[in-house]
Amino acid sequence: MYIGWDWATDTHDVSVMDETGKRVDRWELAHTEEGFAKALARLRKHGDPADLPVAIETTRGLAVDRALAAGHPVVPVHPNAFHAMRPRWGTSKAKTDAGDSMKLADYLRTDGHLLPRLEPTERATLDLQALTR
Repeated sequence: MYIGWDWATDTHDVSVMDETGKRVDRWELAHTEEGFAKALARLRKHGDPADLPVAIETTRGLAVDRALAAGHPVVPVHPNAFHAMRPRWGTSKAKTDAGDSMKLADYLRTDGHLLPRLEPTERATLDLQALTR
């Protein structure tokens, strides 16, 4: 399974895609702790988090932190690289959150082996960040 996570300030869109490219689940979530908790619980229904990589267009933030903490491999996709890949899914310039989460999952499915993965932040670093805020 492959997860595409289209993040935003207020809401996120998540798609789950199987190995054949079929979207098997999709939902929106609020950018809240409750929203993240529900999304991560829903993802667990699709398998072990270690086997569910998440593609997202950022390297930091709550979505990345929560996914890493839950045990998901997180694959950051640079927005420029993702934009350059758009013609692969057709010529339409229409952009939707649901479409982007699906495209991120598909990009991860086909090219994920070429993309770097983030590592969880070490506890000492998190403690230092909390002290310096």
